[in-house]
Amino acid sequence: MALYFFALRGKRDQRIVLLVAMSYLFFWMASGWHFLLLAVSTCTDWFAGRRISDSDEQTIRKRWLGGSLIINLGILATFKYLNFIIESLNLISLRLPSSPEIDTFSLILPVGISFYTFQTMSYTIDIYRGKSKPYERFHDFACYASFFPQLVAGPIVRSHEFLNQIENPKEFSLSRARLGATLIFYGLFKKMVIADNLALHVNSIFSEGAALDNTALVWWGALCFGIQIYCDFSGYTDIALGSAHILGIELPENFRTPYAATSPRDFWRRWHISLSTWLRDYLYIPLGGSRHGSRAMVIALMATMLLGGLWHGASWNFVLWGFLHGLLLLANRALSSSNTIASFFNRFPRTMTTASWLCTQYFVFLTWLVFRIEDTSMLARSMKSFVGWDSHWDIDELVGALPFIKITTGVMVAGFAIFHLSSGYVGGGKYWLARRQPLVWGIICGIMTFLCIVMRPSETIDFIYFRF
Repeated sequence: MALYFFALRGKRDQRIVLLVAMSYLFFWMASGWHFLLLAVSTCTDWFAGRRISDSDEQTIRKRWLGGSLIINLGILATFKYLNFIIESLNLISLRLPSSPEIDTFSLILPVGISFYTFQTMSYTIDIYRGKSKPYERFHDFACYASFFPQLVAGPIVRSHEFLNQIENPKEFSLSRARLGATLIFYGLFKKMVIADNLALHVNSIFSEGAALDNTALVWWGALCFGIQIYCDFSGYTDIALGSAHILGIELPENFRTPYAATSPRDFWRRWHISLSTWLRDYLYIPLGGSRHGSRAMVIALMATMLLGGLWHGASWNFVLWGFLHGLLLLANRALSSSNTIASFFNRFPRTMTTASWLCTQYFVFLTWLVFRIEDTSMLARSMKSFVGWDSHWDIDELVGALPFIKITTGVMVAGFAIFHLSSGYVGGGKYWLARRQPLVWGIICGIMTFLCIVMRPSETIDFIYFRF
């Protein structure tokens, strides 16, 4: 910050070069030599974008776009999906006599590869479509591709949005710095206090697999994991947005109270917004969307959700997770077009909205089981219990199966539900806090920092989305 705002005051290009250098240093510290993959993607899309923009021949434009997509998706497939493909082939070959087993490769997943690959791909696609122009300076594009706050876990930023931010870098602002600091404190609190403590309950229930025939226990585990993954991921996003705000760059919001959603469609407008809009613009709509009849819409929607699930991780669990959300979206479309349902909403708006919210959250938390539990037998048992099939309800067994921080965790869950559902009415709790008087702001941020220190579990828990 000292270099950026004061030593390089008024020197626009030097500031951008500094951000690129610090971003690559950050990525090298986080992922070692894998920073070279980011450099390859950056150079590929920079040159492809220029060639696409400079050429009037459609054949040449397609070749450069195709080359860009092949290189980016090839790197992503090699480092993220190659072992998954080999393991899947080995499972199939078990049923075939005398078939050899293929050895997997010891490839470590580079941090954030899914995020920056999608981000740089959108750059060349938008240039090909004529929706944006290429960057004039290479260091500007390198900054866009590697900007350290959102490099490893998003949000996924569109190129024109970022260019507008760095075209004329902002000078230091105390109010913007306070907003950035608020977001960082807020994100650290959500991650270290709420997410990491709830993780102890989640791991105790789903890692050890005790009493999964108890519906109460499975419901509690799903509820805790749903809150954990939200506070974990949105906590990182808050830290990313806050860090960018301090440097005078505004990144897009990635979450808008997703557990207030009243339909599956509404949920995806609130959850991981940068990914859901990316999938809509670069996959669902190009596949036909809803423009070519119901059959084409079903194919486009299911393909989008299946690939969106697979984007999250190289596992059949994520494919199933995407498939279930695809079914929920299709069911939502079918019910929304029903005249009977519409008449009930008109006659009993509050009752139907509440019922819709309850149904949406019930199925969303059901799908979180698929996201969390990797063991097939445990997943099947948990899902049966969640829907009340061949299961029982025992609160005493639930309490006995949980770790020692039972009351504290219960208070966290209740507090989260209250503040999460009410934050939408104040324009977001973090922004409400940033607008308070300095003394009030300092006291609240100090309390959050103190709680991060004293309530952080001794076990270190990584950000969940660092795996994607």
